[in-house]
Amino acid sequence: MENGYLIWDANSIGSRRPTVALLAGFLELADADDDSVYRFAKKWGALDINAQALPRLRFREPITTWRDLAVRLRAIHRLGIEVNLERRGSDQDWETLGEDPKQRSSLKEARFALMKYVRLLVAKVHLQPRLYWDGLKKQWQIDFDSDGRSNLLAVIVMQLMIDVAQNDRYAICSNCKRSYLPARQPSPGRKNYCSRVECKRASWRNSKRELRRMKREKSH
Repeated sequence: MENGYLIWDANSIGSRRPTVALLAGFLELADADDDSVYRFAKKWGALDINAQALPRLRFREPITTWRDLAVRLRAIHRLGIEVNLERRGSDQDWETLGEDPKQRSSLKEARFALMKYVRLLVAKVHLQPRLYWDGLKKQWQIDFDSDGRSNLLAVIVMQLMIDVAQNDRYAICSNCKRSYLPARQPSPGRKNYCSRVECKRASWRNSKRELRRMKREKSH
């Protein structure tokens, strides 16, 4: 890390098996400091976005690029959760993607826009199916491939796409606005909270307010 840039060496080729925590870790970079971005990159590799060539096959890319991309992917992830709960998503997330929220007022429009942005990501990272012969299994196999110096972003986009397709498992905390896996799916239209201490406190305060409101309405 040097003056707001990550420096990486294309002469050094490495690999690491991605885990389910990869996408979640990248989305957390939206609010992370430079050191956190560096630690993530040191573990997983380069994105190879807006990379500037340096001598001897070395490259540098702005840390702001990582953070900006994490903000956009987080918005897509949250919108995927909301759409799967049959809600159109927050105005803030649509604005993050450069959309006018008024143009996404219906669930159908929200689904179409979400599909469009995921497809644009797939095209951007050159993600494509690949046919190959598996010598051990003695049969043809199909997987996904991406051409470039690093396939990290392609793997992240694949995980994002799978999460959007299956993300009825998730919910958005009404307090911290982060996604989490609830013990049971919350009811649409009702506030729900994750297990963070501050969010549990917010849940307690909200339940007290609701109780007072119900008492007032009952007394009238």
